[in-house]
Amino acid sequence: MDVTSSLFISILIILLLIRFEVTIAVLAGAFFLALTTSPESIFSTLESLSTWRIIAIVIFAFSIGYAMDVSGMMKRITSSSASISGKYSVAFIPLLIGLLPMPGGALVSAVMIKDLVEKFRINAIKAVFINYWFRHIWVTFWPLYPNIVIAMGILSADYFQIASSTYPILIASFTAGLFFLKIKNGEYTERRDFRGLLYMYPVLIIAVFTYITGDLLFSLIASFLSIVTINKAYRKIPEIFKKTIDVKIILLVIGVMIYKNAIQMSNASQAFYSQILSVSNPSVASFALSFLIGFATGIELSYTSVALPLLTSFTGVGTIIKPHLLVIFLGGIMGVLLSPMHLCLILSSQYFKARLYQVYKYLIPASLLTMLITLPFLKIV
Repeated sequence: MDVTSSLFISILIILLLIRFEVTIAVLAGAFFLALTTSPESIFSTLESLSTWRIIAIVIFAFSIGYAMDVSGMMKRITSSSASISGKYSVAFIPLLIGLLPMPGGALVSAVMIKDLVEKFRINAIKAVFINYWFRHIWVTFWPLYPNIVIAMGILSADYFQIASSTYPILIASFTAGLFFLKIKNGEYTERRDFRGLLYMYPVLIIAVFTYITGDLLFSLIASFLSIVTINKAYRKIPEIFKKTIDVKIILLVIGVMIYKNAIQMSNASQAFYSQILSVSNPSVASFALSFLIGFATGIELSYTSVALPLLTSFTGVGTIIKPHLLVIFLGGIMGVLLSPMHLCLILSSQYFKARLYQVYKYLIPASLLTMLITLPFLKIV
């Protein structure tokens, strides 16, 4: 079987299975492509230190958020932010929690802002939008998110190369969120307390250490150890890792790296890119592919796991063609945020007792505004 046929069958396998389980879909597609084009890619992936390094980064990223939660740091942070930002804490708290990705994170922030939502008489639909939107603003930029980590592995790039390409989405989505953040009722009257923000030190450690050393894994380990040591939470380490070591995520990373290596070893990326050029503008086609995969799954990992390996000829590897990567991330995150399959959207709607479809009166215009604001950056980044 020729490379092009194998590639398109692998894509079809992924798209058919992805609605049921993204991990199974990627593994099935990856093994089919590898076995029919370059079986050696399976063994090289499993033997590669970079594969296990990415897995370690994902585990520690989730562990930091959970460690801060079980140690009580999260409550202190949210209480302090509420006293500082007043009624706008309904957005500020999800924004802060968004720095610490963890499973069901939107539900965590929803619980934290519930009293504020009632205090300022914010209707359920708007509460869902604010919590959901601001919780996800960091997804395409912050190094703790697994989709950023996987992109680093696929493109053989460091964090700063990725971030320098995708930062316009952060700016645009934050601006769009502010545009729809209009809270008319009251002010928060409690005394301002800045002490709780000191508990954000793990985030500061990650930012500083990553900048100085360029080593994200080292920074995450240092941050995690600082939480455990300062809070004397040594006995909670087994509980933390039991909660954050997810076999599905580990298998997904392995599947993505097999897929990426099979594509590279068989030159399938060049074949796919040639097919795109023959039928469409590559930017439009790349945006559409990434958007559709994100929309179909509602999972941030999906567009970097499935679309990005196919488009490395479009983005470049190592030395990234920045506007092209921005197109893929923009399409992917817009698809994910608008997807009715997105678990955070479903959980937030259920928690605030809002009809999910009604939230789209905010989600659609906010997404369109985000894309509109991002467009000029395609020419200047």
